[in-house]
Amino acid sequence: MADHELDALEERLDFIENIVFGNSEKDAFYPKDKKSSSVQCIDKLANIKEKISTATKNKKRITEIYKKSRDLHKFLDPAYTDEMTMSEEAMEEVIMAEEEYLRDQAKNLETMEELKPTLDSEHLKATPQYTEKFEALSQIQITQQDQTADLTEEARRSMKGKEKDVLPKVQGLAKMVLTV
Repeated sequence: MADHELDALEERLDFIENIVFGNSEKDAFYPKDKKSSSVQCIDKLANIKEKISTATKNKKRITEIYKKSRDLHKFLDPAYTDEMTMSEEAMEEVIMAEEEYLRDQAKNLETMEELKPTLDSEHLKATPQYTEKFEALSQIQITQQDQTADLTEEARRSMKGKEKDVLPKVQGLAKMVLTV
């Protein structure tokens, strides 16, 4: 019986370690002095378990709640509620109705996977280094656009002024040419 409990405890610890450490190397995060820290950890866990068991001993409602908490987790799981409320035919219809959307999402995922080397390239990773230079160049471009707009407007006014001076002379010259 004790072996079964130890196995269950070890499985739970492995599960918690996977949640905490993810895919990283978990041994790198443990304290260097493994013997004393593991003994302290085991002592603390045993002490906590003992306190919990003495607090819940002879408390019938608490033991019932512990037993029902597993059922509660099961009932709160969205997959379980879907399974209970929808027949297999209804689930198939939902999947078939979403087929085009799922295909589009799969295609988008494939595109992202193809572009991943580009997104992970050194050029894009180095972009934050150039942010200040890009901002400075943007300011220069905006200034030059403003100057160009001012010069264009000045040239347009100058052309209209010249047009007012030259147009009567051209019309007079045209009349002279036509009369000759």
